[in-house]
Amino acid sequence: MRALPLVLALVLCSCGRVTEEARDALNKGGELAGSAAGEVLEGVTTGVEDTWSVDVQLSNGLKARGLALGKVQVLADSAGRDNQVVLYCSTTAAFQDTLRALAYDKDGAEMGRATVAVVLPAGGADHFTLQFQALTDLERKSRVVVE
Repeated sequence: MRALPLVLALVLCSCGRVTEEARDALNKGGELAGSAAGEVLEGVTTGVEDTWSVDVQLSNGLKARGLALGKVQVLADSAGRDNQVVLYCSTTAAFQDTLRALAYDKDGAEMGRATVAVVLPAGGADHFTLQFQALTDLERKSRVVVE
């Protein structure tokens, strides 16, 4: 009979330790699963962005004049058509001109035109929006050439 309380005490201590170890193992498993899910989601998002990206290029003439292109964003109008392109431009020399952009579909057919006035001081940078026609919908793998 004296051994019974000792055995019960050992069992209770063991159960507490096993429960704690199980909880730690579950927490670590949950962290790994959450991390893996986050990485998968990030990969899918990056893949979709790459597939649906619009290739925007500056002409060699604009590059020779010191104009450079930074981040480019495609925005939708109120009808849901992706027909606005926001350019972040920088320049090494003072720049003042009206840029003309031509949009081409994935097969190379022209599908829209837009212009924007750009005025930048030497060493300046700013965002400029190209607003294409209402029926222009920049689709996946489109190309925009800025001259």
